[in-house]
Amino acid sequence: MLENGKDRFIFTKSYEIAYALFRMAGQIAEKDFSERLRALGSALLQASAGQDYAEASKSLQMIECLAKFAGDVNFISPANSNILLGEIYTLDAAIIEHRNAANSDRLNLSEIFSKADPEVAPPPALYDNPAIENPAMEDAAIDNPANESMETTEAHNSANNIKAEMRQSTIVEKIRQSGNCRLKDIRELLPDISERTIRYDLQSLLEKHLIERIGDGGPSVYYRTPELVEG
Repeated sequence: MLENGKDRFIFTKSYEIAYALFRMAGQIAEKDFSERLRALGSALLQASAGQDYAEASKSLQMIECLAKFAGDVNFISPANSNILLGEIYTLDAAIIEHRNAANSDRLNLSEIFSKADPEVAPPPALYDNPAIENPAMEDAAIDNPANESMETTEAHNSANNIKAEMRQSTIVEKIRQSGNCRLKDIRELLPDISERTIRYDLQSLLEKHLIERIGDGGPSVYYRTPELVEG
């Protein structure tokens, strides 16, 4: 049922959120609200188990609204509301990344280009040293020695994708809590991560429209979440 590490991660996180919703529902006296929490938890779990990530995203959006509301009206403590919201953002980032990867896989560039002349030597690889030239592959370069098997490499790649999702979720949550952040603030938050990788994560979050970039360049640039731009 769950073909790769990303599917398993999404299902596991969905299970944890659904379980938390059922526990919350048992502590809330408002019957209609608690039943809604249970229904959304079940819908999220069912959608993730069936890998219907469009439906999972819809359920997650409603869960996010109810989690914020529950904290605001003291159905649950603000601390628990923030914990739940952090897990929701982590799962949402994983689903977006998974759907983007699935869409990109539909394009087969090998069908576009003509075959190379076998007598002509191929050009050197664009990224001979991924850790230096390609920030998106920095984790993979560290974790994947050249003599690993293909199966082991694929497992590492799946783990690295999850690492990126967790980093990006941490960055989004920091920006949400602070109102806005500069690059130096995020580097302080993730001291063991290179600036190149942090810049790659920020660009990825910008492309997903999870954050906004404000400023023309240099130290004046800062990042904030879209709802703060709209509100």
